[in-house]
Amino acid sequence: FMYTATTNLVAAAVQEDEDDPRDGDGGGGAGKKMPRTTSTLVAALRLAAGVGVAFGAATYALSAPLLRLLIGNDGIDPEVFGAALRYVRVRALGMPAAVTIGTAQSASLGMQDVRSPLYVLGAAALVNLLGDVALVPRAGSRWFGGAAGAAWATVASQYAALVFFAGWMA
Repeated sequence: FMYTATTNLVAAAVQEDEDDPRDGDGGGGAGKKMPRTTSTLVAALRLAAGVGVAFGAATYALSAPLLRLLIGNDGIDPEVFGAALRYVRVRALGMPAAVTIGTAQSASLGMQDVRSPLYVLGAAALVNLLGDVALVPRAGSRWFGGAAGAAWATVASQYAALVFFAGWMA
C-alpha cells in the first residue's frame, strides 16, 4: 500500500506544482521549483525509513519463533536452523534500506521517471553479485560466509541502492 500511495501522491504533487501559476516559469519548465513534490517525497521517504526500521527490528527480534513457525516442527537440524537464523537476522538489517528504496522507486514512477530506478537497481544487482562472489564461498565463517554471506551481499546491495537513489534525488 505504501508504494502505491507514494506513486499516486508524488504524481499528484508534480501535477499541482506544474499547474501553480505563482511560479514565474509559467508551468512545468526545467528551472521550476517543485515544493509540493519535494515535501511529498521527503515525507514518503521518512515514513519508509521509520517503517523499515520497525519491520527490521521486529524481524530481527522475532526471527527464531517466526522460523520455527515457518518450518512447522522442531525436527530440523540445528546447524541448518542456525544458518537460516543468521540469514534472516542479517537480512533484517537491510529492511530500512529495502523499504526506502521501494518508496524511492515508487516516487520515481510518480515523476514519470522509469529509467532511474532501472539504472539504480541494475547497479545494486551488480553489487549483490560481487558480494555473493566474495562472501558466499567463505564457508568457514559463520557470520560472513555461506547463507550469511549471501544475506550480507543483499544487504550491501540494498544500502548501495539507497546511496544511488540519494545521489539521483540530490
